[in-house]
Amino acid sequence: MALINCPECGNEIEENVLSCPNCGFPIKNKDKVEQPIYKNKKYIGIAMCIIGCILFIVAITRINNDDYKFYLEHYETCMQGYDENITTANSYTSGFFKSSYKNIASSYKEMAEDDYKEIWKYRIEAIIACGAGLILLVIGYKNIKSKGE
Repeated sequence: MALINCPECGNEIEENVLSCPNCGFPIKNKDKVEQPIYKNKKYIGIAMCIIGCILFIVAITRINNDDYKFYLEHYETCMQGYDENITTANSYTSGFFKSSYKNIASSYKEMAEDDYKEIWKYRIEAIIACGAGLILLVIGYKNIKSKGE
Protein backbone atom coordinates (compact mmCIF):
# COMPACT_ATOMS: atom_id res chain seq x y z
CA MET A 1 0.00 0.00 0.00
CA ALA A 2 1.19 3.44 -0.86
CA LEU A 3 1.46 6.09 1.78
CA ILE A 4 0.61 9.76 1.40
CA ASN A 5 0.87 12.75 3.70
CA CYS A 6 -2.29 14.18 5.19
CA PRO A 7 -2.80 17.66 3.73
CA GLU A 8 -3.98 18.91 7.14
CA CYS A 9 -1.64 17.45 9.76
CA GLY A 10 1.17 16.07 7.57
CA ASN A 11 1.18 12.57 9.08
CA GLU A 12 1.71 9.62 6.79
CA ILE A 13 -1.48 7.71 6.03
CA GLU A 14 -2.56 5.04 3.59
CA GLU A 15 -3.87 6.47 0.35
CA ASN A 16 -7.10 4.44 0.35
CA VAL A 17 -8.52 5.86 3.61
CA LEU A 18 -11.48 8.20 3.52
CA SER A 19 -10.23 10.40 6.35
CA CYS A 20 -7.01 10.90 8.31
CA PRO A 21 -7.02 8.69 11.42
CA ASN A 22 -4.97 11.35 13.28
CA CYS A 23 -6.92 14.58 12.60
CA GLY A 24 -10.08 13.39 10.80
CA PHE A 25 -9.43 15.47 7.68
CA PRO A 26 -11.35 14.02 4.70
CA ILE A 27 -9.05 12.52 2.10
CA LYS A 28 -10.20 12.67 -1.48
CA ASN A 29 -8.81 9.80 -3.44
CA LYS A 30 -8.36 10.64 -7.12
CA ASP A 31 -9.09 7.05 -8.10
CA LYS A 32 -12.43 7.04 -6.34
CA VAL A 33 -15.26 8.91 -7.98
CA GLU A 34 -17.70 10.28 -5.47
CA GLN A 35 -21.21 9.15 -6.28
CA PRO A 36 -23.90 11.83 -6.18
CA ILE A 37 -26.83 11.32 -3.85
CA TYR A 38 -29.00 10.66 -6.88
CA LYS A 39 -27.00 8.32 -9.06
CA ASN A 40 -28.93 8.80 -12.24
CA LYS A 41 -30.45 12.12 -13.27
CA LYS A 42 -32.29 10.45 -16.11
CA TYR A 43 -34.53 8.48 -13.75
CA ILE A 44 -35.26 11.64 -11.78
CA GLY A 45 -36.02 13.42 -15.04
CA ILE A 46 -38.40 10.67 -16.11
CA ALA A 47 -40.15 10.81 -12.72
CA MET A 48 -40.45 14.59 -12.98
CA CYS A 49 -41.95 14.31 -16.46
CA ILE A 50 -44.46 11.73 -15.26
CA ILE A 51 -45.47 13.95 -12.32
CA GLY A 52 -45.71 16.92 -14.70
CA CYS A 53 -48.07 14.98 -16.95
CA ILE A 54 -50.15 13.96 -13.94
CA LEU A 55 -50.42 17.63 -12.96
CA PHE A 56 -51.70 18.45 -16.45
CA ILE A 57 -54.35 15.77 -16.04
CA VAL A 58 -55.28 17.24 -12.64
CA ALA A 59 -55.56 20.69 -14.24
CA ILE A 60 -57.89 19.38 -16.93
CA THR A 61 -60.09 17.64 -14.36
CA ARG A 62 -60.34 20.85 -12.31
CA ILE A 63 -62.14 22.59 -15.16
CA ASN A 64 -63.81 19.58 -16.71
CA ASN A 65 -66.00 18.21 -13.93
CA ASP A 66 -69.64 18.37 -12.88
CA ASP A 67 -69.13 20.88 -10.07
CA TYR A 68 -67.35 23.36 -12.34
CA LYS A 69 -70.00 22.93 -15.02
CA PHE A 70 -72.72 23.47 -12.41
CA TYR A 71 -71.21 26.78 -11.32
CA LEU A 72 -70.82 27.90 -14.94
CA GLU A 73 -74.42 27.06 -15.80
CA HIS A 74 -75.76 28.53 -12.57
CA TYR A 75 -73.74 31.71 -13.14
CA GLU A 76 -75.22 32.10 -16.62
CA THR A 77 -78.74 31.47 -15.30
CA CYS A 78 -78.26 34.04 -12.54
CA MET A 79 -76.93 36.62 -14.99
CA GLN A 80 -79.93 36.06 -17.26
CA GLY A 81 -82.26 36.41 -14.27
CA TYR A 82 -80.47 39.58 -13.25
CA ASP A 83 -80.71 41.07 -16.76
CA GLU A 84 -84.41 40.20 -17.09
CA ASN A 85 -85.36 41.57 -13.67
CA ILE A 86 -83.31 44.75 -13.95
CA THR A 87 -84.83 45.40 -17.39
CA THR A 88 -88.31 44.84 -16.00
CA ALA A 89 -87.56 47.08 -13.00
CA ASN A 90 -86.34 49.82 -15.31
CA SER A 91 -89.57 49.64 -17.30
CA TYR A 92 -91.47 50.88 -14.24
CA THR A 93 -91.10 54.51 -13.31
CA SER A 94 -91.54 53.95 -9.58
CA GLY A 95 -93.49 51.99 -7.02
CA PHE A 96 -93.75 48.58 -5.51
CA PHE A 97 -93.04 46.60 -8.70
CA LYS A 98 -89.87 48.53 -9.51
CA SER A 99 -88.38 47.92 -6.03
CA SER A 100 -89.51 44.27 -6.04
CA TYR A 101 -87.82 43.57 -9.37
CA LYS A 102 -84.67 45.40 -8.23
CA ASN A 103 -84.55 43.23 -5.09
CA ILE A 104 -84.92 40.09 -7.17
CA ALA A 105 -82.22 41.32 -9.55
CA SER A 106 -79.83 42.03 -6.66
CA SER A 107 -80.41 38.48 -5.35
CA TYR A 108 -79.50 37.09 -8.76
CA LYS A 109 -76.43 39.32 -8.84
CA GLU A 110 -75.25 38.09 -5.41
CA MET A 111 -75.68 34.46 -6.45
CA ALA A 112 -73.82 35.15 -9.70
CA GLU A 113 -70.95 36.76 -7.79
CA ASP A 114 -70.69 33.73 -5.50
CA ASP A 115 -70.66 31.41 -8.52
CA TYR A 116 -68.03 33.56 -10.20
CA LYS A 117 -65.75 33.20 -7.16
CA GLU A 118 -66.17 29.41 -7.23
CA ILE A 119 -65.48 29.30 -10.97
CA TRP A 120 -62.24 31.19 -10.46
CA LYS A 121 -61.19 28.88 -7.62
CA TYR A 122 -61.31 25.99 -10.08
CA ARG A 123 -59.52 28.01 -12.75
CA ILE A 124 -56.73 29.13 -10.40
CA GLU A 125 -56.20 25.55 -9.23
CA ALA A 126 -55.95 24.50 -12.87
CA ILE A 127 -53.50 27.30 -13.68
CA ILE A 128 -51.29 26.39 -10.72
CA ALA A 129 -51.33 22.70 -11.66
CA CYS A 130 -50.45 23.57 -15.28
CA GLY A 131 -47.62 25.86 -14.19
CA ALA A 132 -46.16 23.28 -11.81
CA GLY A 133 -46.54 20.58 -14.46
CA LEU A 134 -44.76 22.71 -17.04
CA ILE A 135 -41.88 23.46 -14.66
CA LEU A 136 -41.50 19.77 -13.81
CA LEU A 137 -41.57 18.82 -17.50
CA VAL A 138 -38.87 21.34 -18.39
CA ILE A 139 -36.60 20.38 -15.49
CA GLY A 140 -37.26 16.68 -16.09
CA TYR A 141 -36.45 17.03 -19.79
CA LYS A 142 -33.20 18.83 -18.94
CA ASN A 143 -32.27 16.03 -16.53
CA ILE A 144 -33.03 13.39 -19.16
CA LYS A 145 -30.96 15.17 -21.80
CA SER A 146 -28.02 16.13 -19.53
CA LYS A 147 -24.73 14.47 -20.42
CA GLY A 148 -23.16 14.39 -16.95
CA GLU A 149 -24.47 12.19 -14.21
